[in-house]
Amino acid sequence: MTKIAVLGPNPAWQKTLFFTTFNKGSVNRARAMESLASGKGINFCRALSCEKKSRFTLLQFSGGNNGRLLDEALAKCQMDVVSIKVKGETRCCITCLDESAQVMTELIEPSFPASHEESSQLLDAFDQVLEGAAGAAFCGSLPDGTDPSLYVQAAALTAKHHALLLIDAFRDLSEVFGAAEKTVLKINKEELEKLSGEKETGTGLKKLFAMYKSLKYAAITDGPENAFASDGVSLAEYLLPQLPKVVSPLGCGDTASAVLLSELCSGTPLFSAFQRALAAASANCLNATPGSFLPEEAQKLLPSFQIRSL
Repeated sequence: MTKIAVLGPNPAWQKTLFFTTFNKGSVNRARAMESLASGKGINFCRALSCEKKSRFTLLQFSGGNNGRLLDEALAKCQMDVVSIKVKGETRCCITCLDESAQVMTELIEPSFPASHEESSQLLDAFDQVLEGAAGAAFCGSLPDGTDPSLYVQAAALTAKHHALLLIDAFRDLSEVFGAAEKTVLKINKEELEKLSGEKETGTGLKKLFAMYKSLKYAAITDGPENAFASDGVSLAEYLLPQLPKVVSPLGCGDTASAVLLSELCSGTPLFSAFQRALAAASANCLNATPGSFLPEEAQKLLPSFQIRSL
C-alpha cells in the first residue's frame, strides 16, 4: 500500500442545508442539516479512506472553536491528521442544496492568515510525513493572507523526497512548478482558462506543458460536462454519463483528485487512472458526505465513462 502526504492548509467546518426548493431573495427554511469536518484536504483524505489503496497523513491548520469541532470530528473517525494550532478561527462553509433543481449554493467565510512560525511548523511536519511517501497533494488555496512561499517550500520538499506531487490549486503556481520534481495538475476547466489564458482546453494544456517542465500529467474536470487528461503528448476526452439522481456534488473534485493520485502511485496508467477517478467522483454525487463514495458504486459506473482520443 502506497503512502501519500496530504497538505490541506485551509479546512472548514461544513454545514450543509437541504431545501426542497431554494428561492433566491426569499426566506428559505431548510428541511434538514448536516455538519461535519470538510475542506479540500479533508474531503481528499475521506475519499482515500473509501478507496482503501493508499495510506495517508493529512496536515492542516486548525484554530478557534471551529478548529476544535474539526479536530474532534476527525479524531472520532480516526483519520491520521497533524493539526498545527493557529491563532485565527478556522472558517465555516455553508452549502445550500436545492433538491428540486439539483443545484447548490456555497457560502464561504473568510479565513485568517497563518503566521511565519505556524507555517514553519507545518512545513517541518510535512517534511517528516514525506519520508517514504510515493505521492503528495496540495489541496486548495492557502488561508487568506498566508505567505504563498509556503507551497513553494513544500514543493521543494516533495522534490527532496522524490514524491509525485498532485496540485489541486491554481493561484501562484509558477514557482511551485519550478520547485517540484514531478507534478500532476488536477483543476477544473474555469481554473485552466485563468491559469493558461486560453479558452480551448487542448490549447490551454499545451501551453501549460510548454511552460512547466515538472508537469507530468494534467486532468481537467468541468462538473457534469466532459473531462480531459493529457500526458503532454496525448490528449483524451472523457464522456460522462448522466446520473439518475444527484444527492450532492460537493467534494466531487476532491474525490477525483484523491483517486487519481492514489491510482498513479499504485502504477495505474494516466488515462485509466483518471477514468477510475471520474467514476469515484460520480459515485460521490450519490450521497451527501463530501469525499465519500462506495467503491462498488464507482466500479458499476466505470464502464459508462467513454474515452475518446483527440
